[in-house]
Amino acid sequence: MRLSKVLLISSLSLFLCSCAVMPTFTEKFDEKCQAVQKKVVLSIEDAGMFGELECPSKDDCKAQLLGQILGSVIIFPVSAIISGSIAVIGNSVYWLNEQGQCGE
Repeated sequence: MRLSKVLLISSLSLFLCSCAVMPTFTEKFDEKCQAVQKKVVLSIEDAGMFGELECPSKDDCKAQLLGQILGSVIIFPVSAIISGSIAVIGNSVYWLNEQGQCGE
């Protein structure tokens, strides 16, 4: 694989890993049932992992950069699993509640 492809793939994966998945709670009024319908949707937010490095020595800079990279790689999949679980459970509860209020 050429070096340019490796750099492109690395840059894209690093960009994606600096994001986090967050659950967002929405509501809308259903006129048919005369009730508020709630829903959980997932959105991708910037985690802001990469900040300015403040380090007195070269070794400290390497350690801080490595910590930021490893932290960003861990945040995206963990936040996706946790937020996805919240969305599935929340939407299931909201659906059951809606069926009870507007069961036709």
